[in-house]
Amino acid sequence: MSLIYITGNSGVGKSSVRNELQKLGYETHDTDEDGITSWRHKISGKLATRPTNVSDRTNVWYEQHDWVMFRHRIEGLAKRATNKTIFLCGSTSNADEMFDLFGRVIYLTVDENTLRKRLTGRTNNDFGKVPDELSNILGWHDWLEEKYRNHGATMVDASRPLQDVIEDIVSSLKQST
Repeated sequence: MSLIYITGNSGVGKSSVRNELQKLGYETHDTDEDGITSWRHKISGKLATRPTNVSDRTNVWYEQHDWVMFRHRIEGLAKRATNKTIFLCGSTSNADEMFDLFGRVIYLTVDENTLRKRLTGRTNNDFGKVPDELSNILGWHDWLEEKYRNHGATMVDASRPLQDVIEDIVSSLKQST
């Protein structure tokens, strides 16, 4: 058993995957919740709050801040995952600093058109609704996928129906045991 990190660009379906895995009885966590992450100023290292006013969420603000996981929180999850499979779903700028704590990394991938459609049409999250955010997310698309592919992540096509994605994830766990 181990801690499985499910990641991908914003808008690929990580939260939907998390919800389905919970329905199957797995313990799941979201990097956007559960006190696992925070915004951090890149120079000072001080924790920050993302502006609620969308006009303040500019490229300049994002260039000065990172969305980061707290290692002690991931270590705690990894320790608990020695006896069961636990999923952590999300995307952060420092995930590569935690790779040693994950039993497996699964990267959800979609084509750029699907990504754009999901971001502009989603109603449960406003990240990507601001032009600078949408531009950044689309700009991350190719290099994020390449980064995780080079790391050896299991790549899962998340443009397919959700149940197919879940089947791929669950069957990949069975193949590794």
